Amino acid sequence: MKLIDNILWIEYSDFLHCGWKDDTVKKANLRNGSKWQMMANPDDKRKPLVKFDTLIDDHKEKIKKQFGNPYDYIAKEPIKKLVEKDFKAESFFMSFKIDDNKSLLPEHITKYTIAASWLNMLVKTTTEKSFIKKTLNLPLDSFWIHVCDLIKIEKVDLPTSYQRLNNKVKEYASKGYECLIDWRFGNKLAAKIDDKTSEDMLFSLLKHGNQYDDVMVCFIYNKWASTNGYKEVKPGIIGIKRKEWEPELTALREGWDSYNSKYIRQVKGLPANTMMPLKMVECDDYNLNYYYQNKEAKEETKYMQRYVSYIVADSSIGLVLGSCYRQAKAPVFEMIRIAWIDAMYYIKSLANDGNWYMPYEVKGDHWNKSAAFPFFKSIGKFVPPALKNKQGRGYIEQMFGSTHAERAEKMAAHKILNYNGHNITAKTRGVNIEALKANEKSRPKVGEEACEQIDNYFLYMRKMPSFTKSNMEAPSREALWLEKWNAMPAEEKIQVDDMQFLSIFGIPKGRTNKITNRGIEPVIAGVKYSYDLPNYVTMQHLIGSDITIVYDPYDMSRVLVTDFKNIRFIAKEATLQPRGLAYAYNGSRAALNMVLEEKKAQVERVSQLANDRQIDDDYLDVEALMFGGMMPKETLAMVEQKGLEYNKPATDDWEKAKLTYLETNTNFDEYL
Repeated sequence: MKLIDNILWIEYSDFLHCGWKDDTVKKANLRNGSKWQMMANPDDKRKPLVKFDTLIDDHKEKIKKQFGNPYDYIAKEPIKKLVEKDFKAESFFMSFKIDDNKSLLPEHITKYTIAASWLNMLVKTTTEKSFIKKTLNLPLDSFWIHVCDLIKIEKVDLPTSYQRLNNKVKEYASKGYECLIDWRFGNKLAAKIDDKTSEDMLFSLLKHGNQYDDVMVCFIYNKWASTNGYKEVKPGIIGIKRKEWEPELTALREGWDSYNSKYIRQVKGLPANTMMPLKMVECDDYNLNYYYQNKEAKEETKYMQRYVSYIVADSSIGLVLGSCYRQAKAPVFEMIRIAWIDAMYYIKSLANDGNWYMPYEVKGDHWNKSAAFPFFKSIGKFVPPALKNKQGRGYIEQMFGSTHAERAEKMAAHKILNYNGHNITAKTRGVNIEALKANEKSRPKVGEEACEQIDNYFLYMRKMPSFTKSNMEAPSREALWLEKWNAMPAEEKIQVDDMQFLSIFGIPKGRTNKITNRGIEPVIAGVKYSYDLPNYVTMQHLIGSDITIVYDPYDMSRVLVTDFKNIRFIAKEATLQPRGLAYAYNGSRAALNMVLEEKKAQVERVSQLANDRQIDDDYLDVEALMFGGMMPKETLAMVEQKGLEYNKPATDDWEKAKLTYLETNTNFDEYL
């Protein structure tokens, strides 16, 4: 209510407080006749004021019933303005716990906060006697009468008589907020399970791993209570206690896995869409929800063959980067490597600049950790997740269970009808089970037909628009990834070369090979390959070395050759030369010339190295050999002879004699 120029106006909130509906007040505003005369509220123009004297008698009585005489009520308005909301009190009541684990209901928090706000005003006015007269120009007795009336009208949870209200003010001043809380909260006088012995007995029954129901527990407990002097209880009391002790009971009754999932504090991650591409890449196995037929299988399973996949996904978009699948119930480690190779090729195709790009961080579970963890660490930053902590795994679980993934699986089976539901244990599987059964004999066969459908599923995951109810024009996840990638600064992208790619993702051939003058000729998966050394001139010293071939199954045109120590290079597929003119091809002669030039360079390099390493006879220290200790007499005679020769004077006649000897002894057949 407002008094403006000695005219009483009823506020919008006053009407709602008296029971008028919001719509009724708004429609009254439209009439604006002789009844319900209105004016704009100077404080809020959206909520007009209504002149009290223009209301019909029934409406006036309705307001008086709620507020009393409006003119008396408006006289009390200055007292109401002294009451300010106590936010500290609100915080106290929000944090208050009953029996150490229960919070107050919202309506109780509001009720106690209002009471504390009124009491704050009353404590101030009673401690400063002159405040009432100076501020309100009221005698003390009139002030208390008005306060009691307002408490009654406003329905404040405080006494409405002067004496009791005054006592409450004194109690509040000495005890604070807690004295406002109803004493019945936390009262155990009516409890029948109220001491350690009875609680321990009940807890031991509820924690049992057999997970007895409340009625069964109640029956057993009452048998114990009747023989030990305790009161019997109803099943409802058992349920109350079970909920009260739920955290402790969950660990013992259902297991630590359930406890971790429900109660252990989780680290909240930023929304995936706030990350840039390749900042976090996750991988996990996923059982594909398709049935296939294999008539060679056992009768009961020949129409229910399934595939398992291993998926690599970018968490920022939920985009499948790579995959590998096989007909089985579980994956094998080789699938992890193949899925990652598939992912690297896909990333390379999206980047469209011929380069390989690596993720910043990798996430994976504990499956086959002895092999998987070192592999993950070689790719990027990797922190092993806590055991049995699915929440700590990141975003890939959300991707598997997303509406987008379910739609992609269904679309890939739109005409085939072999989709068996997104959760085969759920009551609602998202598929017509009768139709699934009726079409079992027309299901795709394992092998090529199955692979075609699974490839289509992953294609839908990448290419299908990721539309939602609020955004029907959403782009595909692939398009969204590309948009973010192109906007990403170059320095944020982790680029590696081909040797790094093969070192990390390549598959080592089981047996070692030797480097020969034919290069490297391994047999991989029953197929013989031939690779040349990058440079036979500078690398011929490696011939005869034992090495391991690390290959990329997607591209066998080059391999990494290494002994995991000193040897490491990429060898490319050998260029085979035609043996006859009839088989020559364009450029074959040039290629042959290059090979011949390299062979010539090899000979020249060896000759040069041999010449560089020859020691002239002038460096022979004869005296050191003769007097160096014991030696065979044949060697001694030879050294003496050499000594005589080297001691001859170096004259021009001696040089001429040597030339004559060399020119006259030309029978090379003797040496060839």
